[in-house]
Amino acid sequence: MKEDRDNELRSLQLEFFGRILAGFTHDLKNHLAIIKESNGLITDLIDMGRITDEALALKLQKITTSIQGRVGQATDMANNLNGFAHRLDSPFSTFQVNGLLAEELTFLRRFTRLREIELKIELHEGLPAIHNNPSLVQYVIFKLFTMALKKLKNHALIEIISGENNGGVQITFSLSGEKEDFAKLIDEETIAMIHQALDTTRAGVTELSRAGDAKQVISLVVPSLAAKP
Repeated sequence: MKEDRDNELRSLQLEFFGRILAGFTHDLKNHLAIIKESNGLITDLIDMGRITDEALALKLQKITTSIQGRVGQATDMANNLNGFAHRLDSPFSTFQVNGLLAEELTFLRRFTRLREIELKIELHEGLPAIHNNPSLVQYVIFKLFTMALKKLKNHALIEIISGENNGGVQITFSLSGEKEDFAKLIDEETIAMIHQALDTTRAGVTELSRAGDAKQVISLVVPSLAAKP
C-alpha cells in the first residue's frame, strides 16, 4: 500500500506546514500590534503639542497616518494567512465558503493587480455551511483562478460569484473583455492537476458559456459531504 503511505506522509507534511505557518502569523500579529501601539504614541505626542516645530509635526503626522494604514493592511493579511494555515488542521471540516473565498482572494488579488485585470467579487449572503475538505477546495479555486487569468488579456475583467446549489455551493468565474486565443475554456492540463482534488471533494467543474459568448463562465460546484460519525 505504497500509495496509502505516500498520502499519509503528504497529510503529515501539510499538517506540519500549517502549524508552522499558523505560529508565524501569530507572532507577526504580535509584532504588528507593537508597531501600531508605538505609532499611536507618536500620534499622541503630536496631538498634545509636544512637537513644537509645525513643519516637523505635519510631516510626522503624514508618516504616522501612512504607517497606520499599512499596519491595518498587514494585520488583515496576517489574519487571513492564519486562517488559511488552520484550514490544514484537519482533512475535513464544516466551513462557510464565503469566509474561505474572502481569505484566499486576499492573496489572489496580487495576480490580477500585476496584470491590471479588474477583479470583482460578489459573495451572496445566507449560504449554507458545507462539510468538505477546505484546503483542497482552496487548491481547486486557485488552479481555476490562474487558468482563467491565462485566458484574459491585460485590462480585462474577472468576476467571482458565490451562490447556493442543491445544499452545496457554486462558485462561478466570469471572464469579460479582451481574451487570448484558446481552444478550450477549461483546459485538460488544469483538469489533470485538480483531478484527484475533485474526486476527494466530489466537486464538479463545468463551462456555462458557449464559444463566442462575450462573457465566458466557469462553474465550480462543491457539495456538502456527510460527516463521519
